[in-house]
Amino acid sequence: MIKIVELDEPLFGKAEKLVFKVFPSMDILEKLSFWAYKHRNKRFVKILMRISGVYSLIKFCAAVNENGEVCGTTGFYSYTRDKHEAVWLAWFCVDPQFRGKGIGKKLIEYSIDEARKYNKKYFRLYTSTDPNEASAQNLYEKYDFRIKRQKKTLAYTKIIRELEL
Repeated sequence: MIKIVELDEPLFGKAEKLVFKVFPSMDILEKLSFWAYKHRNKRFVKILMRISGVYSLIKFCAAVNENGEVCGTTGFYSYTRDKHEAVWLAWFCVDPQFRGKGIGKKLIEYSIDEARKYNKKYFRLYTSTDPNEASAQNLYEKYDFRIKRQKKTLAYTKIIRELEL
């Protein structure tokens, strides 16, 4: 039995640890996102987010099993540049030890349902050709997230996907 819940203090560290494990190549701003989410209501954090182009860290959630283990994460944020038309998917991942059990499907369906509540035209995400993200690509395709843009980097290709809500 998996429950999807908004992060609270007991789950916060577990969720952050999972995201750092699944996405080891984060840049400094990405690494600071959990800290920023935890302190998102503080004025100086809001200023720092706006400087970095993030308008709001809306909600971070965890998929938790009956043993209290964080099996996956998801969340929502908005960029200043497209805040009126889109909400973005944050930290969508499933712990490798829990993959293949339908958790990703449950998380993406929850995420799409939640994204619709924000009354935006698009639900966007960024992903990559990193082999660690291959199964996520299949899931995004299945749920009609279309490739909007691609940009080659040194290690992989960054992909922006979009679902029309």
